[in-house]
Amino acid sequence: MDELQALTLGGNDYVAKPYNAPVLLARIRLLLCRADGPDTMEYKGIRLNPIAGTLAFQGKEAELTRTELKILYCLFSRPGEIVSRLDLTEYLWDQDVYIDDNTLSVNVMRIREKLRGLGIEALIQTKRGMGYKI
Repeated sequence: MDELQALTLGGNDYVAKPYNAPVLLARIRLLLCRADGPDTMEYKGIRLNPIAGTLAFQGKEAELTRTELKILYCLFSRPGEIVSRLDLTEYLWDQDVYIDDNTLSVNVMRIREKLRGLGIEALIQTKRGMGYKI
């Protein structure tokens, strides 16, 4: 009930005790990743506009869903770093809601299809057993 009240009254997150230290650190890292983000982010000529929810490359543009945008925002915020599947899942969905592991994979697959439509190949790399990176 406390968690529901905190979130209903405008809280961004709620951490109950006892907490899992790695999960707490992942949540903090992702919140810092979101804080005061730029209007547009660029990586190798690919522009991500979080406000418009678009991805642009060489004059072409693709609309992104909210989940696709959040995945790319997190990856663009940490170029060259492997972002674990757990970090992405925690960032995207509430930990108390069960999300099938395949859900993240499906969203990444959809992003890759949109990237191909823009003429971009192999932007998102899968690091087996670890996560994704750009």
